[in-house]
Amino acid sequence: MGGGSRDDISSLVILRPACAFFAAYALTVAAPGDFARVRVPLVLLTLLALWMAIQLIPLPPGLWAALPGRAVIAETDRLIGLGDVWRPISLSPSKTVNSLASLVVPAAALLLYAVQSDAQRRKLFALFVTFAAASALLGIAQMGTGGQGPLYLYRETNSGTPVGLFANRNHNAVFIATTLLIAAYLFAEYRRLTRRGDRSVAPAAIGFVFVLVMVTLFINGSRAGLLVGALALGMGTALYIWLRRMEPKDGHTRPMGLWTGYLPIALVLLIAVAGGLALFSEASSFDRLVKLSLGEELRVQILPQVAAMANDNWVFGTGFGAFEHAYRSYEASEWLRGTYVNNAHDDWLQWIIEGGLPAMLILLAFVLWLGSRCVAHWRVRYGEAARTGMVLTAAGVLVLLLVASLLDYPLRVPSMMVYAMLMVALIADPPEPQTKLSRREAGRDRDRTR
Repeated sequence: MGGGSRDDISSLVILRPACAFFAAYALTVAAPGDFARVRVPLVLLTLLALWMAIQLIPLPPGLWAALPGRAVIAETDRLIGLGDVWRPISLSPSKTVNSLASLVVPAAALLLYAVQSDAQRRKLFALFVTFAAASALLGIAQMGTGGQGPLYLYRETNSGTPVGLFANRNHNAVFIATTLLIAAYLFAEYRRLTRRGDRSVAPAAIGFVFVLVMVTLFINGSRAGLLVGALALGMGTALYIWLRRMEPKDGHTRPMGLWTGYLPIALVLLIAVAGGLALFSEASSFDRLVKLSLGEELRVQILPQVAAMANDNWVFGTGFGAFEHAYRSYEASEWLRGTYVNNAHDDWLQWIIEGGLPAMLILLAFVLWLGSRCVAHWRVRYGEAARTGMVLTAAGVLVLLLVASLLDYPLRVPSMMVYAMLMVALIADPPEPQTKLSRREAGRDRDRTR
């Protein structure tokens, strides 16, 4: 549930009401001050919902016809004798209503995070890595059944490829690739905690997930997934080394040596790459990745039209979710075929096309706030290295998702919305490291039970 971006997936009938229920639950049980740290993301999400609602307000015919890209439709109305018709900014109101309704999913995630204890929040990274392992294993099992059958969870899907818990193989690849960075943080955290007698995080499990994800990425053959995976490996290695160097050199710690630090990382990486290449060389994804020119891909072919749409609609937008309908008036005749284009495959451009200037301002405000929070945590890194490491991990995952959005639309998938929103929440209000808890967390839990 929540693994597909289409608006006609039947499970949405269950998912969205369930999220509304969980959001109401969070509002009911919240203690004073719970939402203070996530206030800015909540406000920005509310502003986005408000702009979507404004795009649905019918406008006077003269004002509507003056909007960019509406003159052709207004002239068509005149020629067929429709007369004056009040229309909203959105070129597809039903799609914009769907986009507005979809915001209940990330909103519920943000509200639920705010009412959790630090102990529960600390489990999020391990939970995401567990989901990545499950999705990777399911993807391998899907390939083992011949690329079709009941292991595929969605009717409209990339049959014959390892989509895992998703409907689209690219989204599966991007998700599991980002968890390589989380796995690096968890491994560093394991090393910190084991010196204090806490062995709650198993390094063998983390290593298994690492190898599993790498092998699945090679089998998948997604360009976006491989790019994100390569970036995640580099970021994860840098994060691990930084966290190890930030550990206090007291009686409980030892400097990281060859056998205890770098060599295990190199061995796991070598095994993962070797296994992935062995499987990759036999997979059809190898031909797709290496032999197929990028210029032959539809997403590259339509880029001039998409850029023209962004240039024409950057002020007010076409309406969220309306890209598919707006694109038809820009589509080149030589690209007409039995299939259709439902997304730009570049979510940065599609954000401009659908949301216009107000959406860009909301995004700018979000980026500035996010940057300020990361800088604030970085300034106290010497006293709270583990907490800062968690923030850097969450910020890194967001960066990876935004990079993937240049090539695809992962953040239009409900489960990926939740994933990204929880990363935002972790940056806004990260939990205390385990060694600093107890009294604060116990007091917080007592406040909620009153």
